[in-house]
Amino acid sequence: MKKLNIALGAILFLMLAFAAYFWLGGTLRAEVSTIAASAADHPDAYAAVGSALASGAAPQVFAELPASPDGLTLMDVTVALGNPGLFAAEWLDISLTGAPGDIAVYSLSGEASDVPARAAAQVNLKLVTTQPDAPRALTIDYYVLGMPRSISLAL
Repeated sequence: MKKLNIALGAILFLMLAFAAYFWLGGTLRAEVSTIAASAADHPDAYAAVGSALASGAAPQVFAELPASPDGLTLMDVTVALGNPGLFAAEWLDISLTGAPGDIAVYSLSGEASDVPARAAAQVNLKLVTTQPDAPRALTIDYYVLGMPRSISLAL
């Protein structure tokens, strides 16, 4: 009977350890880097923003784009994602909570629709704003084995 209790205790310990590893290891790791430039210094990029907004291709629009690039800032945000777990992070949905003065997220690109187990991916978004130093949040929703997860990053 004592050997059976030891064996069952060992099995229980292994199950709890695996459950903890699954819960903690199923979380994406994210690092954010941001570059800002004046829209007036980059007229070609500002024109591309206007055409993206006019065509409806912008992922998020908060306000109308002014006719002049004066006082506007173009921000390039790169998010490096890492998945240290045993299971893939799937169906990533990325959204920005805009700050006062944000005009639009005019480009969202990268290979991160899924992040395989033990792999890394990168997402890039471009934002046009009048307040580059305003606090804003980037939210990434994803699923691990059908369970919803979410991380929020400060920009």
